[in-house]
Parts: sequence; structure tokens; C-alpha cells
Amino acid sequence: MSNPMDNLTPEMQARLAAIMAGQQQAPAESPHQAAIAQPQAAPSQPAAPVVRQPSLMDHVIALRQEVAVLRQSVAANSDVVEAVGQAVGQLYQMFQPSTQGTPQGTTYSQSFQQQAVDDSDY
Repeated sequence: MSNPMDNLTPEMQARLAAIMAGQQQAPAESPHQAAIAQPQAAPSQPAAPVVRQPSLMDHVIALRQEVAVLRQSVAANSDVVEAVGQAVGQLYQMFQPSTQGTPQGTTYSQSFQQQAVDDSDY
């Protein structure tokens, strides 16, 4: 017949053997129980700061800051659109007939293409 203690873990077998021998020892504590019994051994942490709910004024201030950032973004966007429009206008004018400094009825690009190439710089 098999001994019912054979199915137990070695730690439990040793503990039961000590109890049966009359040497009752204090039960071994788990790490969790040891931490509860000795709170001074645990590192002390500062108390968490009290977090208050934001007031209506806090929300208004945050919204004003967001509006200021959006206003700056819109102003920057309009500056970019204006600069692109100016560049497109200048490019458009290059292909329109001009009376300033070019023969009548030729465009800036046509007169540029008719210029002689100066290769002296190369």
C-alpha cells in the first residue's frame, strides 16, 4: 500500500514529518505574508498628490490656449497660400506677351529661349 504522503511536495512532506515528530515549528511565511508583517522593510513612497477635478475656469483657459494655437496655424496657412499664389502669378506672367524689354508679341520664356548661350563660365 502506497503512502499518501508520497503525492505531496517535498516541502509539505518535511513539514508534516516535523509536526508528527512533535517539533512543531512556525509555518513558513510566503513572500506576500512577510511583506504584510514587516511594512517598515518596504520602501516608503511619498503619498500620491491629491488630484482635483478641473474647474470651469480651467476648461476656459485651456480652450483659449487651443484657439490661440489654431489662430497661429490659420495665419501661417494663409501666408503660405499667399506666397504660392504670388509664385504662380509670376510664373503665369512669364508666358504672357509682354511689352517691357522684349520685342512686341513675344513672351518672357520665348525671348529667354532666343538668347545666345554664353558658355564662357564653364
